[in-house]
Amino acid sequence: MSKTIRLSIPDWQAGNNFVYYFGAQLLNWLAPKNQNQKTIQIPIVAPTKDNSKLLPENGVTAQSIVKRNVEMATKIINKENPDKIITLGGNCLVSQAPFNYLHEKYGDKLGIIWIDAHPDISTPEIFPNEHAMVLGNLLGKGDPQLAKLVKHPLAPESILYVGLQELTPDEKDIMPSLGINYQIEKNDQVDVDKIEKWIEKNGFEKIAIHFDLDVLDPNLFFDQFFNKPGVSDYGVSNGDLNPDKAISLLSTLENDTEVVGLTIAEYLPWSALKLRELMEKSQIFN
Repeated sequence: MSKTIRLSIPDWQAGNNFVYYFGAQLLNWLAPKNQNQKTIQIPIVAPTKDNSKLLPENGVTAQSIVKRNVEMATKIINKENPDKIITLGGNCLVSQAPFNYLHEKYGDKLGIIWIDAHPDISTPEIFPNEHAMVLGNLLGKGDPQLAKLVKHPLAPESILYVGLQELTPDEKDIMPSLGINYQIEKNDQVDVDKIEKWIEKNGFEKIAIHFDLDVLDPNLFFDQFFNKPGVSDYGVSNGDLNPDKAISLLSTLENDTEVVGLTIAEYLPWSALKLRELMEKSQIFN
């Protein structure tokens, strides 16, 4: 009988943004309940006013902390030895431990579908926050310290980007060295038939899906990076995918293939946070 676990990983340090912590908590609450799926909370240190500013190490924000977070998740996953993993983050780094485990378990039969506006193949030389390096780490590149935790790096041909937007100049320089085939996709270019043909062509029997919510059109899905209050210039391209199309895509993939991993990451509940602030400042609650 197949064993599925749920990981709640409220990692906020890898994105240097405390809102990721609350987003993961809300995701865990929102997720449909299933008594047959064990939910495990990874004990990430909660943000406080005293530790909200994280220090750089080797060019990476809070490197030792985020490495320890990945190691904690890895230890728990290995102990549970599941067949399938649902991961609720937190920022994109939360995919490293479960995807590494699933690749070790299923080998070349596992395909990775990375639904994201951004490639997540950065390095400490060009960007300080670890969440932008996670796929690079899984390929054995990215941040050398986090890449060391990946015993069997992914092959570039096992990765398919969906909903990817315009790369930064630095990302364009890195991508050829990784050997990943990619193309920029607007909403009307995301084609489930193309994805299914890629799965069939490569003989993948299992699929792991990384779903970064910033792949969605910020005009249609509010609680994400590109709707941070007071910010107008983000320095990177926003997502373009219609949420209804994303739902249809995930549903079709789960009907036609065996999905053994699903990460939902980068949920930033701006309105809920503002409401929380209102309640914290209300005397009646205190």
